[in-house]
Amino acid sequence: MEKDGKNNKRFLSKEEILNIPDKDLPLAVLSYNHRSVIATLINIRRKSRYNHFMWMHKTGFFASQDWVYHEVPVEKYLKSHELKLWHNPEWTDLERHKIKAKIDWWLKRPAYSTRYDWIAIIGQLVGLGKTINNPFTRICSDYGSFLKLVDPRYNLQSPAPDQVNRWLKGHSEYKVYGRYVKD
Repeated sequence: MEKDGKNNKRFLSKEEILNIPDKDLPLAVLSYNHRSVIATLINIRRKSRYNHFMWMHKTGFFASQDWVYHEVPVEKYLKSHELKLWHNPEWTDLERHKIKAKIDWWLKRPAYSTRYDWIAIIGQLVGLGKTINNPFTRICSDYGSFLKLVDPRYNLQSPAPDQVNRWLKGHSEYKVYGRYVKD
């Protein structure tokens, strides 16, 4: 692990990301895919750095909304994504368990019930934000709502990933666990 002296940011190696201990989980994760045209368009439109939200819920795996909500090996994201991992070091074991249990519940749902809300993405890209969406589907950052299980101040409705990032930044007990940028 390195520290960037200028910005005091904790950069994690590939090995460190792959071996984050269970006691530190779950982590809220924001990412940016350098190879994705859609990701770049979202970043330009939203004027943000990150365009995807997910949870690291167990060592070596993310719970991520792609076509459906599913478990993804962390290695998939280490090839072309920049990552920012958030945590709350004050969470109790019970609070960590509540979030992990909710993630597991969603991961066990049938695929048709966790489909991606492409209508919402189109709405965000054309500047209509939350006014266009499918109320029966979700986008990746809707899973930020799991924070409400342990923090009643979480009040975002259908947020974009950058809005979840700003919310976390605005609450001092949430800390950046680390960042990952491929060499």
